[in-house]
Amino acid sequence: MPTRARFRVSVDREGGGLGDTLWLVALGAVTLRFPQLFEALLGLSEPTTDALMRVVSVVANEIVAAAWIVLPAAVLVTALAGARRDSSRDLELGAACYAPYFAASAAFRVVDAVAGRHVLPRLVPELVAGAAALPAFVRAVLVARGRAGSLPAPVVEPPRRPDALAGLALVAVASIGLAGNAVWSARHVRDLLPVRSGQPAPTFTLPRVDGQPGSVALASLRGRVVVLDFWATYCPPCRLMMPILDDLHRQWSGKGVAFVGVDSDGDLSPEALREFLAQNPIPYPNVSDDGALGARYKVRVLPTLFIVGKDGAIRDTFVGFTSKGTLTRALERAALAR
Repeated sequence: MPTRARFRVSVDREGGGLGDTLWLVALGAVTLRFPQLFEALLGLSEPTTDALMRVVSVVANEIVAAAWIVLPAAVLVTALAGARRDSSRDLELGAACYAPYFAASAAFRVVDAVAGRHVLPRLVPELVAGAAALPAFVRAVLVARGRAGSLPAPVVEPPRRPDALAGLALVAVASIGLAGNAVWSARHVRDLLPVRSGQPAPTFTLPRVDGQPGSVALASLRGRVVVLDFWATYCPPCRLMMPILDDLHRQWSGKGVAFVGVDSDGDLSPEALREFLAQNPIPYPNVSDDGALGARYKVRVLPTLFIVGKDGAIRDTFVGFTSKGTLTRALERAALAR
């Protein structure tokens, strides 16, 4: 059977493109994101939501990476299919473009894992992987435009040797990536260990970026409970947290609790940040982090909030949107502690 016909029978009629993509997402999360997954698993012993959120974020990042390929491909297939468009079948065809993209991208990610660093500029792997997916996209468009009025009859074919060899090669590449990432993780276990409750909060002194003069030094707040909020302007949950933290600040600022916001945009200009804060006033001091402070606190997901006790030790960690009631109970415990 010609390649185009095989492509139509296996994907356009019977589906499977999305299923294959999900398998590749799982494979990538376990093998190519092993350090992040290992770091999250190391934190499962902590009685916080941090570790669970990090596990979810590892898988979510791999899903997002796949979605950036699958969804645009599916939309373009639908647009180019003309009168023969079928959104559900076009989505399967778009998903079928991810396998070659993943294979090419995985090869570069394996090289980075073995080397322990990014060997090439990040744009290069993206361009090569995109070029690898282009033939599958062209076939998908041709299949969509060549649809008949009804679904073709199912055809059962035995696995072809080239397909089996490609699958084995992909498994081999992923295995090498897992081995490289496992070696790197074993050498950097200390760096991957999470910030634990009871350990001293990393100190810092950073200039304020909220239009007020001076700087914020964590050491100067010793003897008070500190709410340390890592946030970013592009983060929707961070914005949802703003009115909650505003209310808590009004309620607790006169009871020995200090609030400090840490903008984690990284590359946002000071002017843009000041404009954002002017449009979204935050009543407590805010500083900006270029990534160094977030790395010391092992911040991987935004927002991340730390409750620092009067003794300067971390008492609680909250990742993602957190309710006012949950934070209130944490502040009550911290305020009562000596």
